[in-house]
Amino acid sequence: MKRDFLEALGLEKETVDKIMAENGADLEREKAKTTAAKADLADAQGKLSAAQTELDGLKKAGGDVAAVQQQLAELQAKYDKDTGDLRTQLADRDYADAIGKAIAGKGLKFSSKSAERVFTAALKERKLELKDGELTGLDDFIKAQKEADPDAFAPDKAPPRFASGSGSGGGHGEPPEHVPENVRIAKEMGAARAASAGATNDVLKNYL
Repeated sequence: MKRDFLEALGLEKETVDKIMAENGADLEREKAKTTAAKADLADAQGKLSAAQTELDGLKKAGGDVAAVQQQLAELQAKYDKDTGDLRTQLADRDYADAIGKAIAGKGLKFSSKSAERVFTAALKERKLELKDGELTGLDDFIKAQKEADPDAFAPDKAPPRFASGSGSGGGHGEPPEHVPENVRIAKEMGAARAASAGATNDVLKNYL
């Protein structure tokens, strides 16, 4: 509002001054309100920006946490696998040692190396319980294997050896005893001398 406009209306100077003063005050109040509103808007924009920054940070942190959790899960899986493999290897080693100990302890003899390998493989596959270094049920397993494949095992005792030539027990259904070579030769020579002496005596009887 301008003073000239008010004066043209025929208002007195004092009245015009009051109107102008009041109008000025209104303008100042509106300016203050505008300034305050701008300040509030700027503050709100600042808070919004801060909130967006925090949100982005949370999203990033959340992504990092997910990545870390994934890495931990992979490491745990690898640890579990490696630990399981190690336990299996140790168990297999202990079982193999128990098998070797069992074969030696039971005095098992096999007819061939292949027969021993088949027996060992079957014993491994059977997976008998290992307790205090001993295989539970081993005797029953050995018995069953001997019944199923007796030819895989060597005889408990070697078959008797029979000496050739003359010897005691001949002609009576009994195996001749084993006679050392020098003893056999001596006996044969003695028998020959005895036979010769007998023949000489028979000749002399014809002339006497």
